[in-house]
Amino acid sequence: MTSINSLDMQAIRQELVQALGRALGGGKGVAVYGAGDTAERWFASFLDDEESDLPDYFIDDTPGKKGTSLFGRPIISFEDAHTLCKSFLIVPCSYVPRTIDIMEASFRKDPIEEAVFCRSFDEYVFCRHSSEVLAAYDLLEDDFSKATYANMILARMGKAAQDPAFTRSGQTYFGIPEFERIKFDEVFVDCGAYVGDTIEHFLTVRLGECSKIFAFEPADKNFRALSIRTNRLKDEWGLSDNQIALIQAGVGEENYQTSLKSTMANDYATCVTFSVEQKCTGGGIPVVSLDSYFCEQAISFLKADIEGYEWKMLHGAEQVIKRDQPKLALSIYHSAFDMYRIPLWLQSKSPDYKLFVRQHYPCEPWDTVLYAYI
Repeated sequence: MTSINSLDMQAIRQELVQALGRALGGGKGVAVYGAGDTAERWFASFLDDEESDLPDYFIDDTPGKKGTSLFGRPIISFEDAHTLCKSFLIVPCSYVPRTIDIMEASFRKDPIEEAVFCRSFDEYVFCRHSSEVLAAYDLLEDDFSKATYANMILARMGKAAQDPAFTRSGQTYFGIPEFERIKFDEVFVDCGAYVGDTIEHFLTVRLGECSKIFAFEPADKNFRALSIRTNRLKDEWGLSDNQIALIQAGVGEENYQTSLKSTMANDYATCVTFSVEQKCTGGGIPVVSLDSYFCEQAISFLKADIEGYEWKMLHGAEQVIKRDQPKLALSIYHSAFDMYRIPLWLQSKSPDYKLFVRQHYPCEPWDTVLYAYI
């Protein structure tokens, strides 16, 4: 990638175009290798009009998986794949290099006739949606955002190293000046409040000044820590009890209840996600749409880092976003699809937003944030 001190935007875009133009092998169909928690998390946010991106098959030899399905697609064994997946593109559903190595070794040892193994799920997604990736790139407001975005796309595809020149240290979700600015009547909505670390930074840089904070966090352990921390913050900043509202709930496209599950997000961290296809009418963790929750309450700043549910959250917040035009700090790194579809969705619904991208983690594709404001 070009040095930050001499950005050649034409060269950067051309490098991106070239990488996205690669013709991936296979052709008759696509099979995703792995049907566990990672596959569930990555594909969980599909809406009805995007089912064409689901693979023809999931391949998984875990006992009990064969003969079942995931998102309506059959789960087959690796042995069955030799018959059903000839000339297919085989894509591993993992970010963990050693897991991909094991999958590739199995494929090389016992190859499927004329099938092609693609090591990068992200490369498969980005090449399949090359026009959308380039459209999202072109929407970005400044050259630094474009260079950062291009570098992260290429890094996730395995076509370039992640360039530390495009990493912005400091508190995630406040990566451009507009998001650090004091606004005394701010109504801050923190989706995925975790243990209150973002709320603490929010209050610190604003000297405790705000109108109200709404914090959504579904996990019991995190919610307990969040409660302890916000009680301390109220004491330290002299806030009234009604200035911080804690809601033990997830955020989605509609109101329902479900259960939670803990899964490994990578080698180092555990994430909490909603169970897929297990909506219920009672007895579970509530999931709410922001349109319903804030139907009578204006908001001015919306942050979301919710383990890949940002896409569904936006579909349940469309009216609030159009009505209030809040500042938005949205994690787009959880899903390769989110890297392009969230900027494009936002531009289509509220075209007056200015869009920026900042990368906050230096050596892995985590903490890529889309910033938007009017």
